[in-house]
Amino acid sequence: MRRLLVLAAAASLVAVACGGGTASPSPAETEGPGPSASPGETASTGWDPTAISGPAILSGWRSSPEEGEALTQALLGFPAQYPNIQVDYRPIAGDYRTVMITKISSGEVPDLFYVNAEYAQEWIDQGFLAPLDDYIAKSGFDTGQFFDGYASIFRGKDGKTYGFPKDGNTIAMAYNSTIVTSPPKTMDELVSAATALVGQSGLAAPICLNPGLDRGLAFLYAQGGSLVSDDGATEQISTDASRAAVQWYLDLFKNGIGKTAADLGSGWCGEALGKGQVAIAFEGGWVDPYMASTFPDIKYGWAEMPTGSSGSPVTISYTVSYSIGADSVNKDQAFVLLTYLAGKDGMEKWTAGGVALPSRRDVPIPAGKEVLAKGSDYARPGSGFMPGYVDVQKAFQDAFTAQIQGKTYDAGPVVDATRAAIDKALSQ
Repeated sequence: MRRLLVLAAAASLVAVACGGGTASPSPAETEGPGPSASPGETASTGWDPTAISGPAILSGWRSSPEEGEALTQALLGFPAQYPNIQVDYRPIAGDYRTVMITKISSGEVPDLFYVNAEYAQEWIDQGFLAPLDDYIAKSGFDTGQFFDGYASIFRGKDGKTYGFPKDGNTIAMAYNSTIVTSPPKTMDELVSAATALVGQSGLAAPICLNPGLDRGLAFLYAQGGSLVSDDGATEQISTDASRAAVQWYLDLFKNGIGKTAADLGSGWCGEALGKGQVAIAFEGGWVDPYMASTFPDIKYGWAEMPTGSSGSPVTISYTVSYSIGADSVNKDQAFVLLTYLAGKDGMEKWTAGGVALPSRRDVPIPAGKEVLAKGSDYARPGSGFMPGYVDVQKAFQDAFTAQIQGKTYDAGPVVDATRAAIDKALSQ
């Protein structure tokens, strides 16, 4: 059965690839469930992680040299605690999701690997991931320290846990502090400030904006819109509030205060900010190591996402799990490595590299990440909150991009395409 599901998933990916895709980074808090023992503590069942021996294959993508170095530093502390487990780190290049589905299909599943929130629920439903509840119970690993906005993404409909969030990130406003001396706090102030910057300071545009939901969803929420109902049962993109929010976002492009990174000739909005093409970009903590290494002379700061007509602070968050495959060979070794990397000590070493925020409340916030971390208090998931979200993202971005390129700037076709994708996803 799992092989049939893998083949179906692979076919779906081919269809998506042929039509283009959307980019998501690889992001509210209530206390999550779980025992309250210390991470790595030996439980009364006799579980002793130091007695476990053998290999553990670790895989994931490597989005930047900085990310690779941060993980290397985090892994350096593992042998001292667990000398009998040999970690074999095998980063995957190219289209990670497609490569992993091929590995799952062929039975060559790594023991521990990244799972993007974007497709976590699909992989859980398809039986690709191993539930961790028995391991959690016998090891006494404390899951209560995870921010639930991150951890909840990796719980299945059966209530079981299929991964621990390795970190998190929220979307905030990065601004050139030489040009923007007082960052806007509301969306109205954002429009006013950006309008005043048109044609100033050698800017190609005041703001770099994404045409997809990977950033646009934060604006949709801020302006009172939504994709689905709170219970996830019905679409909400066609409501008057959501339609108005989409139109407001399109108008930023129409009025010349926002441009996409592609239209600016940059690979992404962080690059556009570093080049001085724009004064404002909406990104996450991955900007910091990039700017430090690529544009060290650019002075920039962080501010929270401006408040919109909803009247409440809002942003979106992204996260990725460490998960064990249902067919992984070395599950015991993988769980020990998992509890180290997603535990307090391992996560502190990992997030010290500056690429992400801690997904645990007991891990100190790295210096300079205070604004981004504050967003964790009220952030809504930027992906993984509904089935078929990859297709929903694609529908929105394709329709939105068509409106920009055609200079028609009409929310109607964007709403219609997104609604059709949501309805299809919810009906399956």
